[in-house]
Amino acid sequence: MQKLLFIVLLALALNINANDYTITITDANHHLAEVEVGFKGVQTKAFSVKLPVWRTGKYQILDLASNIRNFQAFDARNKALTFQKDDKNTWRIFVNNPGIVKVTYQVYANQLRSRVSHIDATHAFLDASGVFVYSESQRDKPLTVKLNVPKGWRSVSGMDSIGQHQFKAENYDQLVDSPIESGIHAFDSIKVEEQTYEIVVWGKGNFDMERVKKDIEKLHYQAKSLWKTFPFKRYVYMYHLGDKLRGATEHLNSTIIQADRFGFYPDDKYRKIIATTAHEFIHTWNVKSYRPAGITPYDYSQENYSDLFWMAEGKTSYYDNLFAVRSDIFTVEEYLENVAKDIHTFTHKPGRNVMSLAQSSFDTWLPNDANRRHNTTVSIYVKGSLVSWLLDKEIRELTNNKKSLDDLSYLLYEKYASSEIGYNSTNVKQLLKKLTGKDFSGFWSEYVEDIKAIDFEGLLNFYGLSVEAPKDKGELKLTFGIKTVDANGIAKISIVQTDSPAWNAGLEVGDSIVAINGLHITKDNLGEHLDNLKLDTEYSLHYFNQGQLKQTKITPSKAPEEKLKIIQLQTATDAQKQHFDSWLKHDYSTAFNK
Repeated sequence: MQKLLFIVLLALALNINANDYTITITDANHHLAEVEVGFKGVQTKAFSVKLPVWRTGKYQILDLASNIRNFQAFDARNKALTFQKDDKNTWRIFVNNPGIVKVTYQVYANQLRSRVSHIDATHAFLDASGVFVYSESQRDKPLTVKLNVPKGWRSVSGMDSIGQHQFKAENYDQLVDSPIESGIHAFDSIKVEEQTYEIVVWGKGNFDMERVKKDIEKLHYQAKSLWKTFPFKRYVYMYHLGDKLRGATEHLNSTIIQADRFGFYPDDKYRKIIATTAHEFIHTWNVKSYRPAGITPYDYSQENYSDLFWMAEGKTSYYDNLFAVRSDIFTVEEYLENVAKDIHTFTHKPGRNVMSLAQSSFDTWLPNDANRRHNTTVSIYVKGSLVSWLLDKEIRELTNNKKSLDDLSYLLYEKYASSEIGYNSTNVKQLLKKLTGKDFSGFWSEYVEDIKAIDFEGLLNFYGLSVEAPKDKGELKLTFGIKTVDANGIAKISIVQTDSPAWNAGLEVGDSIVAINGLHITKDNLGEHLDNLKLDTEYSLHYFNQGQLKQTKITPSKAPEEKLKIIQLQTATDAQKQHFDSWLKHDYSTAFNK
């Protein structure tokens, strides 16, 4: 009874100064809700409110205000106030008397795959960036959130609860980084040391709660080993299961992870999901606690530029699988299989010879179609992970394996956690010099700001590893250097690789291949026809371009190996074994025999 009284009194105390947000689901089948926001202590004659144009964790302009309709404004006496829309996401309200300004509007919540908002008869997922307006002048004020939802629903968020379907936040930044999952879902929690982990699962599938709980506990100890302390007492894992769902987003002390409903079995599928789980958890430190200058503090009204997005995302990608193997969620061979995939993906992407990692980071806000992205850009995730691995090796080599990227990560957390300005490239290089005694300007210039090739052979050798030589399979695989999609049985080109046979033959994205040497081509039989062609032999190819039938000559080339395999060296030195043991936390002599 005393605890209940305390919660009531606390809620009343908050309401004196806090802004009040209320959302009421009005038509779940059509994804509609009504929002009411009470802004208190308004003193200006003109008071502007905005909706963000992007959401944290997805560096892309989303134009979220397109989902707002029936906007209205009122004073404390419920008298309508006039307003005008200044731009696509800003409403300027003209205030007659100081005090409370109340705004109401309808929100359309049907952006499930973007992880912005989704309302239906079973749940409401609400990321504030797409649901709740804010005022820049009152961004730092405390606030409360109340949900009016169907009976039988449960509401969970990283924010503290102050009652059923009610939460409080210190300010709008906490609200916008604390999505709410309300609805009919599975729920469980575990306590690991002083931290509580809640697990919310919406949707049906083969989710294995007990297995996930065990692995979440393992990830906890990996984080503790690296960063020593936790920036939270309670953390919420939200999972959405649905047909071909994918993707995830980190938040302040929670994450939303979307997965195919049958993505938790067999093991190869599960490993992808638990790696994503690790990735978003690691972001709690690397992004949410410390992040690059340019994205701190967040500016919700425009793009937030940084040449260090690769450290935010790529370094996190490096650690997600590393956490998994260090904690025995992955075997060493499973981990190295993922490393091999990244090397293979990166080395067969023409964009690696065009764009630097720093430029890719800065341009991450710019959309590119798949063909342009493949040929002219690098991924801040894939290359960022590989350069992080290289940086880890450089630190180890310069310190006789006494320091590593783990130490750099800890120093970034220690120095820049909750920094109002974040860290820049100069700051990182200063910390690297502190760790190693060496100036990393050359490394930075070559691998981050330029496009110097990574010596993967030397990188693997440092750990007593190498790439297995391709085995002669007695057959030669050929390629045109294209990717195709099925367009009603037709092989329609989606990517043409730079300097490939198709590129040199003048083929382009959108073309439809119809015949090779007079033989009919479909999406299903293109591979079979390629198997029957000869290397360095010219063939006639008919295709449709912009609705016109055309003909060209094409000479297939040798296809790259489909995948790489990383193996142990037979003559590894004690130093190489020590590097391996320290890196993966596994004994080199037994790691491949588990």
